[in-house]
Amino acid sequence: MQNETNTPTRRLVITCQSGLESLVKRECERLGCTEIITTDRLISCSGTDQNMYELLTWSRFSNRVYIELVSSKIEDFDTLYDTLNGLKWTDYLTGKERIIVEAASTRSTLEHTPTIQSVSQRAIFSTLNTPNLTNGIEVHILILIIDNMAHILLDITGDPLHKRGYRREAGEAPIKENLAAALVAFANWKYTTPLSDPMCGSGTIAIEAVMIARNIAPGLARHFRVEELRFHDSAVLQQVQDTARSKIYPSGKYTVTASDIDPEMIRVARGNAKRAGVDGDIIFSVGDYVSSPTSEGIIISNPLYGNRLQNNQIDAIYQRLVRDVGAQGGGFITSHDIGKNGLANKKLLNGGEECRFWYLKG
Repeated sequence: MQNETNTPTRRLVITCQSGLESLVKRECERLGCTEIITTDRLISCSGTDQNMYELLTWSRFSNRVYIELVSSKIEDFDTLYDTLNGLKWTDYLTGKERIIVEAASTRSTLEHTPTIQSVSQRAIFSTLNTPNLTNGIEVHILILIIDNMAHILLDITGDPLHKRGYRREAGEAPIKENLAAALVAFANWKYTTPLSDPMCGSGTIAIEAVMIARNIAPGLARHFRVEELRFHDSAVLQQVQDTARSKIYPSGKYTVTASDIDPEMIRVARGNAKRAGVDGDIIFSVGDYVSSPTSEGIIISNPLYGNRLQNNQIDAIYQRLVRDVGAQGGGFITSHDIGKNGLANKKLLNGGEECRFWYLKG
């Protein structure tokens, strides 16, 4: 997974949830990407086409991967139009796509995003010499302007990377797959130690934990937008995926348990685990966490938030979580104010809601 000397590189831009930047940066480093720059929710790096496909296939923590078509100082709309009109869009697009232009501007002269979008669309369609279609393959182009530096980004992801393909059913407050994987990483799980999620819902945390332990690439079972673009190299993607499959560790080496008070959620979790190919690695059961015996190993969980529980339930659950995590390790994510408790915490977002991941610092 290293760049070869003299192999052409692209500038890649990866978006992620706030708080996960360090995890994505480490992924880029492991894959051999270079010139890595980290800012708030953005990681940019240089990489070969192999690195590009590896990021799509292997990144557990990212939202999207873009290729940067050009980066240029832009302070007026004429320059924006000329810059976009000067790009050779036919190297990337066929002209049969439904193009969606998005824009974001920070601390820049051009700040009215609807006008940025409109000017950009006119420039792109003029170059392609075609109207925008309403029924073609959807392609997103992001015009990101920061401190008057415009980055023209082409989305190669399609559905966000947290959509692994296994979770067809979910519970009332599902945690995104990339955030679940991040909690496992932040908890510093040692795979020889048992792991349990006592309020597992649709099973996402347990599934992601097993996928990490068995080295299952999260993007193996899904499709990427780049596969419809002109510069797609199917041979390189196939090689990356074949290599990823060869690196999967066998089942049976890890103890992961997942329980929930709702039998229907256990049914859902089992189905999701089966689609992920890890149903044989997780022991599922129905049970009430508060009254259940203490389990072995660490706990990682996403309990229902306070506004969905009654006060007596809230107190009992969080008292038990603080006690168990403090004694055994792991962590839990919540928006509920649990006061001082001796655990370390990290600010994260879950479903757009500001939360904290409370964990035992090792």
